[in-house]
Amino acid sequence: MRSVPFKCVKCGECCKHLAGRMFGMVLTPTEYMRMNRLARMHATRLDAVPLVGGVIGSRLYQMTHDTCPFFDKRRNNCKIYAQRPIVCRMYPLNPSGLMGCTALTKLTKMGLPVAFPEEMKREATKYLMTVDPIIKGANLVYGLDHGWKPKNWFTLREKFGV
Repeated sequence: MRSVPFKCVKCGECCKHLAGRMFGMVLTPTEYMRMNRLARMHATRLDAVPLVGGVIGSRLYQMTHDTCPFFDKRRNNCKIYAQRPIVCRMYPLNPSGLMGCTALTKLTKMGLPVAFPEEMKREATKYLMTVDPIIKGANLVYGLDHGWKPKNWFTLREKFGV
């Protein structure tokens, strides 16, 4: 069976469910600083807490918003699309799973194999090379539901073979 190319339907669902029960959307320190600067420029607030701590500061952050502060509800799009974080660039290939994406759900319900764009795959690979090793090497992670505790985390490669 031939694969169907993945195409975003611009429903905005991915921007409306950032924080799960245990963890929020991951940001690297560089993304965290950029997002804070962009939040000030857009007169909004970025709520984020550490995910993985470092010797000085955090090695990874997680957003605690349920809906992204950069999601324009009126236009149903991203105010910072060109500067969005890696996790957004690789969605729906994300560490939380391949769920919550309207376009992907529709294709998989029809039993169609999906071919993801090369740019999305490159971003997922970048995640595997930068974020994944930090998570894998962490002794403690900060869960939104439990605070700091020993890591019991899966990786994108282990869960999805990406």
